[in-house]
Amino acid sequence: MVPSSSSCPLVRFICLPDIDRPIGGVKQLYRHVEHLSALGWDAAVVTQNSEFRPSWFVSSATTISLEECFLYDQLQPHNCILVLPETYVNCDLTAFYGHDISSLPRVIFNQNAYYTFGQLGSTTAASISNFYKHPNVLQVLNVSVDTHSFLRTNLGIPDSSLSRIINSIEPIFVPDTNKQNIFTWMPRKNPDHVNAVLNSLQLSSFCYPQPWKALPLSNLTHSEVANNLNSSRIFLSFGHPEGFGLPIAEAMCSGCWVVGYSGGGGRELFNHGGSNQISFGDWSAFTSAVQNVFIQFADNPRETTMILQRQSLAIRTLYSHQQERDSISSAWLRIKDEFNTRFLGQ
Repeated sequence: MVPSSSSCPLVRFICLPDIDRPIGGVKQLYRHVEHLSALGWDAAVVTQNSEFRPSWFVSSATTISLEECFLYDQLQPHNCILVLPETYVNCDLTAFYGHDISSLPRVIFNQNAYYTFGQLGSTTAASISNFYKHPNVLQVLNVSVDTHSFLRTNLGIPDSSLSRIINSIEPIFVPDTNKQNIFTWMPRKNPDHVNAVLNSLQLSSFCYPQPWKALPLSNLTHSEVANNLNSSRIFLSFGHPEGFGLPIAEAMCSGCWVVGYSGGGGRELFNHGGSNQISFGDWSAFTSAVQNVFIQFADNPRETTMILQRQSLAIRTLYSHQQERDSISSAWLRIKDEFNTRFLGQ
């Protein structure tokens, strides 16, 4: 069942301030809006400035500035649902950029539950409870088995208030027919761990059976990242903690062998044969695993390629565009029912 826009409240995804650098969670907000719009909802990303759009990825999602929302009288409790990122746990909605939006029904979109404790300033049990268990919260969206479990176990949110959203992998991530001996990584997170592993690979007495090129993925557009992953053979994952581990999934779709940290949220991805999950901070195991993969590509290239092809297919199937849309559709039908009951008395 797809609701018509006339029967649904407005949905406004808060994404302020305007930041134009690669942040995976921001891209997923825009993708979510694209899906909701296709499903018949009037959904939009709320920005700080009316002309702002991130430059590092392409999206057809509707955007509207916060001031325009007020100018057009959109933010009304009986007609609008706010979607808040998990990073707003300490946000005062009574004075949000000079406005009081605290009376509006809301959905929390949690893309990294590990931000809840210790990484977002001074959070207390009381502030966390007020954010997640406020009577205006209709549902908490999450993006992985790990995040769902965290929210249920650590924050005491019942399953009935939690909805899993599948993160789809875009079709630009596909194994290149001309793979090269390149290993890649994203240096933004845990750079000291990056340096430790890269230095270990250089300083160890390991005899490399083939030459390999090291390629950091930084300051690139989304399509440039895809092009580099598609032509690489190995991806090193240093992200920790992670709500899902989208770079891991994208690398697997690109036919890369993944070595590294799951970040917690990416644990469900390391089940398809073409990867080595490393405990956080175990640099010796990390280095040994990379060296073993080098040997595997040299000694058994055909078998290794077949493993990676199967893994790529599995990830593309489990995290497809349709899986994402279906999960969003189901979640928002539940949210709509909750909104009608609690805010419209239906």
